[in-house]
This record gives sequence, C-alpha cells and structure tokens, in this order.
Amino acid sequence: MLDISDATARAFSRRQHLAFPADRMEYILRVEAGWLARYTRLASGQRQITAIYLPGDYCEPHWIIDPTSTEWIVALTPVKATAVSLESVMQDAGTYPELARKILADLVRMLARQSSLVVALGRKSGVERLSAVILELYDRVVAMAPDGEVDAMPLTQGDLADIVGITPIHVNRILKDLRGRQVLEVQRGAVTVTDPEKLRFVAINGYFPHSDAI
Repeated sequence: MLDISDATARAFSRRQHLAFPADRMEYILRVEAGWLARYTRLASGQRQITAIYLPGDYCEPHWIIDPTSTEWIVALTPVKATAVSLESVMQDAGTYPELARKILADLVRMLARQSSLVVALGRKSGVERLSAVILELYDRVVAMAPDGEVDAMPLTQGDLADIVGITPIHVNRILKDLRGRQVLEVQRGAVTVTDPEKLRFVAINGYFPHSDAI
C-alpha cells in the first residue's frame, strides 16, 4: 500500500462546498464518513446532481488526470475524508502503483454509474428513475457494510428530485406509493429501504409485482 506522508484528515460540515467550477485541485479526497454530491447549475438556477460519493469512494477520481473541477462539490452530510496530494500520487505512481490503481478503478466504476444514470434519466418513467437511483445507492451502501446492516440513507426529497430530474412534488408522490407498498420508509431527510427485492423489481419493470404498470 502506498504510504503518502502528506495525506491529511479533513472534516466538512453539511452543505459546505469542497470545490467550485474552475478550481485547480491539489488533492483528491477519499471519503471516510458521510456523503458528498457533485452537481451543476442550470441557467434556470436549478441544481442537477450528477454524482454521489459514499464512504470508501474517491471523490472526483478523474482529477488524477486533470485536476480541474468542472462542477460544484458539496457535503450532503457532515463528512470526514482523507486528502491525498495529487502531486504525490503522480510522483510515486511508478514505484508504488497501488493507490493510483485504486483511484483509476474508482474512475471506471464512476463512469459505469454515470452510464446507468443516463439510461434512467433518458428512458425510464419517474417511478423507475427514482427506484433505480435509490436501489443503486442502497446496493453501494450494502457492499461497504461489514455486517450487512444498512442505516437510513441521508437523502432529502429535494436531493432525490435533483438526481432524477423530476419535481419534489412528483418525488413525494412516488415515495408515498413505495412506502404504502412497504418498499421503503421515509423519515425527515432520510430514506430506508425495507424490501430491496421489490424495489429492484420496480426499478427494472416499472410496476409492482402482481400489479399493472405504473
């Protein structure tokens, strides 16, 4: 494992911005706790979330190739992260390639997630979009949970609306339906998946088992 001496712990408060467009970045962050989001601003002022980073992820792994931020990065929750100097990564990558390889592998995973999100936004109904996004995040959380126990996911209805590109009112309507069918629970600012297999079915098919299409 590459030992980078200038890797430092960083803490960010909820809603604190870590980067803005055109910022020249000197480090890359590995999320240790909390959730981060990357988003862009539309001409209308609306926010479109384009990526979510969870514990274990490297935030913006493509910065290893071009260390210029192209969008906004914000903490959705309080965040603890390890900041690793990009200069150190590049200088030591030839001798100690482990960390650079992990960051590039994270880049590949991020691109795959982006592709899935494009399909969801472009070709799926509102309930399919929302179910697919919640399921993808749930699967990522489960994968990193050592005991398989998953806490509530810290996502507001506004966050979900900004990911899937539908109105908060539409998100609220879909969440109520999913909650009524015992697929998930919705608390203030958080979502808990209670039946992942039923959620998976809805995300793929656009309707609930033994019911008509939504």
